[in-house]
Amino acid sequence: MNLHEEQKIVQKAMNAALSGLQEDPWLVQRVLAAEKGERTVKRRISFALVLSITAILVMMGTAYALFSSQVAEFFGQHWNQELGARLQEGKIARIGESVTVGDVVITLDEIVYRDRGLYGVGTVRPIHQEDVLVPMDAVETLIMSHEEYLLPNEDPSSPALDAALAFVSKARSTGGKMLTVESMPMKIGVDDGTMLMPGTIGFYDIANEDGSVTYSFEASDGFAVNEGTTYQIRMESTVMQLDEEGNRLEDTLQRHSWIVSCEPVFMNDTRKPSSDHASNVTVLTERGFELITPAEYQASGTMPVYQAIETDFTRDIQPEWFNGTGIAAGAGADFIQFNDHAILSAAPEALFYDEYADSQYSEGYSGAIVRIIWVKDWPDHRGEFDLEKTELTGITLEDAKQQAETIIARLGIDCNQYVCQYALDMSLERIQAMDAIYEKAIVDGELLTDDDWVPYDYSAIPASEEGFYLEYRPAQIDSIDAGGRYGLQFFVNSRGIVFAHLRNQFNRGERIGTPEKLITHEEAISRFHEEINRSRYGSDEQTIYIRRAVLTYEPVRASGNGNGMVFVPTWAIMYQDQKASLQVFEQYALFNAIDGTLIDASFR
Repeated sequence: MNLHEEQKIVQKAMNAALSGLQEDPWLVQRVLAAEKGERTVKRRISFALVLSITAILVMMGTAYALFSSQVAEFFGQHWNQELGARLQEGKIARIGESVTVGDVVITLDEIVYRDRGLYGVGTVRPIHQEDVLVPMDAVETLIMSHEEYLLPNEDPSSPALDAALAFVSKARSTGGKMLTVESMPMKIGVDDGTMLMPGTIGFYDIANEDGSVTYSFEASDGFAVNEGTTYQIRMESTVMQLDEEGNRLEDTLQRHSWIVSCEPVFMNDTRKPSSDHASNVTVLTERGFELITPAEYQASGTMPVYQAIETDFTRDIQPEWFNGTGIAAGAGADFIQFNDHAILSAAPEALFYDEYADSQYSEGYSGAIVRIIWVKDWPDHRGEFDLEKTELTGITLEDAKQQAETIIARLGIDCNQYVCQYALDMSLERIQAMDAIYEKAIVDGELLTDDDWVPYDYSAIPASEEGFYLEYRPAQIDSIDAGGRYGLQFFVNSRGIVFAHLRNQFNRGERIGTPEKLITHEEAISRFHEEINRSRYGSDEQTIYIRRAVLTYEPVRASGNGNGMVFVPTWAIMYQDQKASLQVFEQYALFNAIDGTLIDASFR
């Protein structure tokens, strides 16, 4: 299975609704060097939309109470009625500001804030009447109908394809261009504080009968989107022309960044959403849970606060650090493709390198090996795989670590703040053992894959592809990666680094103070129960089992939403629901251990 097949599986698995997915290891953001930043968006993963800013248009949106909400109506219709009803209880701002990008006018119509999430609806209109706007679902359908993307014995015809081809037919009849547009928030500030990139952005658009397109987005992230009076939203908009077969024409890409400031108010009247709700989530601790705290806290009952310094992987990166075969001619504008078909993409806080040894669309041996490594994290197999060998064909563990740590240092990460917490020898025997678990999960229906999935022949992998998988984590207590913002993962074999997925949003700076005391883990668990029942998932009857309570560090905006970020002591409540399966990993809720406020959570 190659990258494009993986993308297709995800596309099929997601129905016509906004999901707000977080990053997936295979569906990576693609951008490098001057094209700065990243964000995964929509129900499927689209190209990364991070860029060097060429112009910023500051717009002020006046907030005032309304009797209805376009956002609530749209999400209620295209996501679900319950979400629409919840958004009616949020705070609303009518924006109505527009920018012209290439041959389209993009308007942000309305914003709603609710429960650490920003939801928006806008409209795109073509300047020239003959041009045709194509929604993203139709673009993906056209691309995936091409013969090279079809899985064996797959019939490309479908109602979705017929609908997509209607846009092609219309453009032919009018003689106009086919255009696809994306517009979403890339960074968000609260009360004029530091603007941060949300960890999760969902995007969905639909075509209207008058030729316009209505787009929507959800940005939900307790780090970037939290309670405040005013919100500053950096919108990133892109316009790209399609050819007659629906392929994106990279050289037609136009980008624009613009900032909207708004002050949402509660809808209908000035009351806040009612806190009265049924408590349907039961939080259990009877099974026992780990309590993990550092010695400093055990001795004093408190921990220091540190400065948080934003990182930028794109600033000094050199492609030859990862691959010396040279950059392929005609490579995409949003990522670097090498002559051996490896792909490198980067953003300020994340970098991805994946080797494709066989062809442009084949994941090669290394990709197949990396894919099955993740079984080590499945609940039924956690802790099962330990390091057994320190020397494999053509590579030693010491050499693998040296290569990884050289890259870490070159990228400006303080090696003293990271430790190699996990190393695994991927020998041929280990590869076969993990593959057996992986395939069994698919056969048993516990792991989602495509109907036409064909097992990979791991017996054909030569011994020269053996290597070491390495995980570097922050040198903090338990080094959890609850928010997905930290962690350096490598696969190194005799050819060098063939896989690197790196995330490091902030480096820890100087110590700036120490609170007198912190809330206890019992208080954090109590806050967890309150918050999960208050969330959109609180209406579902379910039982939650707490597995661990960990005192660690997470970044938050400086006190009072001022400029700058700090690392604060944080209670990480790690939990699992009753219906957990192989596809459900340990979930989290992060609480500021100084004031007890929710920082971020899986249920946000």
